[in-house]
Amino acid sequence: MLLPQQDRTCVVTVTYGERTHLLAEVLRAAFRCGATCAVVVDNGTPRSAQEALASLRDEFGADALHVVRLAENEGSAGGFHAGLAHAARLHDMRFVWVLDDDNVPEENALSVLLDRWKRLGADERNAMMSFRVDKRQYRKVLDRKTLHWVEPDAFFDFNLAHLWNGGKRKAAIREGCFELGVAAYGGFWFARSWLDRIALPPQHYHLYFDDYAFSRQIPAAGGHIWLCPDSRLHDIDESWRANRKAIHPWLDPKTEERRVFCTIRNRLWLERSLATSPSLHRLNMALYLLVKVIAPNLGTVLTRTRSAPAFLRRFRLIWRAFRAGLS
Repeated sequence: MLLPQQDRTCVVTVTYGERTHLLAEVLRAAFRCGATCAVVVDNGTPRSAQEALASLRDEFGADALHVVRLAENEGSAGGFHAGLAHAARLHDMRFVWVLDDDNVPEENALSVLLDRWKRLGADERNAMMSFRVDKRQYRKVLDRKTLHWVEPDAFFDFNLAHLWNGGKRKAAIREGCFELGVAAYGGFWFARSWLDRIALPPQHYHLYFDDYAFSRQIPAAGGHIWLCPDSRLHDIDESWRANRKAIHPWLDPKTEERRVFCTIRNRLWLERSLATSPSLHRLNMALYLLVKVIAPNLGTVLTRTRSAPAFLRRFRLIWRAFRAGLS
């Protein structure tokens, strides 16, 4: 199924390592949805993956599949920066649909986005977001009808001020869609013309929250982001954050140190730029660590005596990440 000329949509995605088997499922599903072309950023993949990408380009055609090769893995920030820069030059495309290389859209996912966008007034200031059924934060939006955003002075959405300011802001709801203040890459759909008006993802973030830094520019510039629950994506690779019930991922020795460091540092970079009360922000940081990280996992830390050196290294890593984010 191809979309009409006025609705031509380009998919932008980034792959790395040996993940082309996942990417192939995503691309086939996206083209079934009606995407016109796809930009795939090869984020420093090994030769075997490069050969697999060449086979995919043969399968879909060079006009439909654009491959942007990076010599080394530049993280999600560098990868999506390169992919969106390429999409910005495709002036025959009206829309961009950003997908992770493991986000498989349902067959009507793109047509539903277009339908809701048109019901909202067919205004290019409106961006849309597909619903990733495995994402906790989007399930919370639907359940609680609260705004998902980077709240000033909060730390990872934890804010002591909720005790006296009425709690989290409610999300606006229009045409069955829920207002968002930020969006992750996976499922983010917007007019290509936004790429002429806002900055590309910040490459120095490397990993994590570069998508929030990028997407928040749309509401900041007078636009809107709408979560569309009926446009559904399925993640076919488990997130490193999925095992939260066992131990907080920051403390789990199995979690790659780079992921923990970038998560904390980048969140602080993002939040500090929006803080109105630095003292409240720092208080929320301390309380989050105590209430969300240390207290629930204290028993695990104390009983795993053989893992004490690993936990000590992890706490030092967390401290370094905080210092980097606040410096």
